[in-house]
Amino acid sequence: MDLGAIRTDYRGGSIAGLPPDPWPAVESWLNEAIAREAEPTAFSLATCDAGNVSVRIVLAKEVSPEGVTFYTNRRSPKGIALENHPKAAGVFFWPVLQRQLRFSGSVTVLGAEDADRYFATRPRESQLAAFVSRQSAELTDYMELVRRFEAAQEQFAAAQIPRPEHWGGYRIAFETIEFWQGQPGRLHQRLLYVRNPDGSYRRTWLEP
Repeated sequence: MDLGAIRTDYRGGSIAGLPPDPWPAVESWLNEAIAREAEPTAFSLATCDAGNVSVRIVLAKEVSPEGVTFYTNRRSPKGIALENHPKAAGVFFWPVLQRQLRFSGSVTVLGAEDADRYFATRPRESQLAAFVSRQSAELTDYMELVRRFEAAQEQFAAAQIPRPEHWGGYRIAFETIEFWQGQPGRLHQRLLYVRNPDGSYRRTWLEP
C-alpha cells in the first residue's frame, strides 16, 4: 500500500517565544490539548529490555515539573523492562494542535500510598480489570478473561476491591523535553530542553 500521497498541511504558530524554563509551556500545551484533543493524556511510552525496544500507548495520570506519571501492572513487559532498565521515553501527539511533546529520563517507582490513592479514584470496572488481568499473558480465548472478570464482580459485590500488589505507578523525569510544532513546507519547529545538574535547562533549536 503506497501511502506517499497522504499528506497533512501544517500551519502551526511559532514557538520561538517559549520561556527558558519549559514547565510553563508544558502546562500551557497540556491545557490546550485537554480543551481540543480527543485523547489529550495518551502518550507513546518506549522502554528497552535486553536490547529489545518496545512502544505502546498509555495514559498520563499526572504531569508536573518532576515529570510524567502513569500506572500499570508491574509484572507486564513494560514493568519488567523498567525494573531492569529504569529509563524511558515518551511522546504526546496532538494532531488537532499539530504538536508533539517529546520527553525522556530516568524512571522512579512510586510508593504504595500513591498507588492506593490513585487506585481508589478509578471506576469500579477499571479496578476489577486491574485485579483480574495478567497483562500481556496469553489467553486461550477472550471469554476466559471475561469469566475471571465476572467471578471478581461476584467476589467483590459488596466489598471494596483491593489494589493488586503488583499494580502501581511510575514517574518519568523530565531530563529532556522537546516541543515540536508543525510548520508549512515541513520546516517544523523543534525546541529541545536538556536539564542541567542544577535543575535549570539548556535550550537548543533542532532542524526538522
